[in-house]
Formats: sequence, structure tokens, C-alpha cells
Amino acid sequence: MDNRWRDIICAVLFIAFGVFMFVVSTGIDPIVANDVGSGFVPRIIAGAIVALAVVLLVLSVLKKRVARTEKADEDLKGGVFTVLALAAYVFLFDRLGFLVSTALYLFVQMTILSNRENRKFKLFAVLALVVPALIYLIFTNLFDMALPAGIIRF
Repeated sequence: MDNRWRDIICAVLFIAFGVFMFVVSTGIDPIVANDVGSGFVPRIIAGAIVALAVVLLVLSVLKKRVARTEKADEDLKGGVFTVLALAAYVFLFDRLGFLVSTALYLFVQMTILSNRENRKFKLFAVLALVVPALIYLIFTNLFDMALPAGIIRF
């Protein structure tokens, strides 16, 4: 299968996933009574997934046929590892909590997405620690929404 057909199939699958996610997110009951509600962010993400998948579908349909490359095989391997990392993140989220599981996921995902030449583990570690901490502070203090604490209790 060449890259063009792979991209078309992926785009169609992501459109279906985004629509499914949007429909399911409409049934999320708000945890905290506020204007936004708990289903707001999942609907935004679902909309973004559908929009990006539609762009990928259009570009893939318009793209000329090209031969399979080693880069495509490398991308496939990275995609498989990304799906495995996401599955591990979902599995560990309630057990470890938002801060720990998100920090681990971000570090692993940045490692997966980088090649050997541009892997900067110290930078990845700093980002993996700072970003979840900022998100946690924003959600708990600004939005007054609780995130799973897991093994770290505040």
C-alpha cells in the first residue's frame, strides 16, 4: 500500500473517530456546575480531529502517486508506538493521576517523535514536568475543576 492510500484510510478512520467522540461527548454530565461543562473540551478536540482529518483526506486525494519509502516504514513504527503510549496513558491515568501519567506520557511521546540526532532528554524531562504542572494549576485554580490526583495528593 502506498502512502496516498494509507493517508486516505487514516483520514477516513479519524473522521469516524472524531464524529464518534463528538457524539459520545454530548452525553458527558458536568462535574462542576459552570458555563463550559465537562464535555466542552472533548467536543473541541473532536472537532479539531475531524477538521484535520478532512484536510488530510483532501490533500491525499489530490496527491500524485509516489513510491513507498523507508520514511513511511519509520512513520508506521512511530504510529504504533504512539498508539501503545496512548493506551498506557489511559490505563495509568486513574492509577497514577494526572500529573504523573501525563509527565510520563509526554516524555515518552517526545522521545518517539524525535530522531536520534535531536533527542534532548533533559529538555524533554523539563517540558514533561512543567507542562502538566501548569495545566493542573490552571484547571484547579482558574477553572475550579478537579483532576485525578493519583499517587500525588495535594
